[in-house]
Amino acid sequence: MKKLVFKVIILFLILFNFKIPVINNSVFLAMIIASLYYLFVRRFVPLTYFTFRYSATILIATLCMALISFFVTVSHTTSFTLFSRRFLIILQMLLTIIYVLPILLEDKKNAFEESIVLICYAFALQGLIHFLGYSFPVIGEFVFSLHSGGLKEVLLSGQTQVEKFRFYALCGSIFFELPAAYGAVFILYFRLLMDQSRKYFNGYVNFFVFVLMFLGIMLSGRTGFVGFFIGLAFYFYYLSSHLEIIQKNFWRLSVYFITLLVIFNFAFPGRVQRAIVDEVFPFAFEAYYNLRDRGTFSTTSTDMLTQGHYFYLDDDMLIKGEGVGAYETGQYFSDSGYMKLLFFGGIPFLIIVVIYQCLYFFPVFSVVRKKNSIAYRRDYQCFLLLFLYIFILTYKESAIGTTLMVETVYFYAGTSHLLRHYELFD
Repeated sequence: MKKLVFKVIILFLILFNFKIPVINNSVFLAMIIASLYYLFVRRFVPLTYFTFRYSATILIATLCMALISFFVTVSHTTSFTLFSRRFLIILQMLLTIIYVLPILLEDKKNAFEESIVLICYAFALQGLIHFLGYSFPVIGEFVFSLHSGGLKEVLLSGQTQVEKFRFYALCGSIFFELPAAYGAVFILYFRLLMDQSRKYFNGYVNFFVFVLMFLGIMLSGRTGFVGFFIGLAFYFYYLSSHLEIIQKNFWRLSVYFITLLVIFNFAFPGRVQRAIVDEVFPFAFEAYYNLRDRGTFSTTSTDMLTQGHYFYLDDDMLIKGEGVGAYETGQYFSDSGYMKLLFFGGIPFLIIVVIYQCLYFFPVFSVVRKKNSIAYRRDYQCFLLLFLYIFILTYKESAIGTTLMVETVYFYAGTSHLLRHYELFD
């Protein structure tokens, strides 16, 4: 149990990369803790995974993406460095997680399943912190104080309507990236539930992991529900021939929600109950509220994207872009991910980003497709859904190759799966 907690904390510090006074970012704290563990417990520093072909390829490609993004900015003589900074942060997170992989991946035979367990625990812990921050002002204000000044200015300025409870997540990137990561994790979570031979989540553990991650989506953003429903559909598709398992899990899920309602009504103060009903539910389930009240299953953000954020671009923009973001060009404005990528570097940059994203998945695809078993077919479908998921998200925001937490989760899951097929030196 102690070792499990240690692994979850290390992974939590890397994935959410939040601000820490003096140390700066939590990835540095994770590296410090891992170094002390290597020096005083293991008595040596293992660097095996840096030479693993999958790791080395993605590291080099990430550095190249940062340089390409910087070159696009310089060639257009603009000051837009968002993509360069993003790839450098991804590189920092990848370097850190590769450094701690000997801690996280001790059992190579079951590395993929255990990686999903650790990821789910980390996101469940995030959901717990977020909910406690929302329920108890002292915790919430402390977490709020850790966010960068720029994020807090967005809220305090009043120019953009942003729900303050979204700032109660202990995470360095709270708006689009955190809910997007929750969605990816739920796809992995439902893949793990398909394994009937091993019980990684049982009884109350499964209940709390599910509920806390679901709360995390509710408090951080609706984007996560996209991955949640993809994972849920994936789960029921593969169990469609096992009606008894579906019935069992349906009743189990019903018990979970009934238990949650009982806890909500009797264990939480009335102030918290009213706040959740009045603030969180209308935000998290806006599509349902709109369907109930207006007869349209939509949200404000999707309506805005559909109505005004996709439009015709001239040839110069498509060929080379303008080296700018959505808010820095006078001729165009769009908050869509695909349009932002085109604004920055045109179709060539979009193609390069897609190729970069493929590097996380194609080595895994080439391995799992060769194995003729139900488990490997499910793994293939799981990674395929994760791959398609990032393209779906880019309809709303520039997600392909640039989402910090999602890319790190993809790398960790891909590495752990490949460990079944490649022999590494200890």
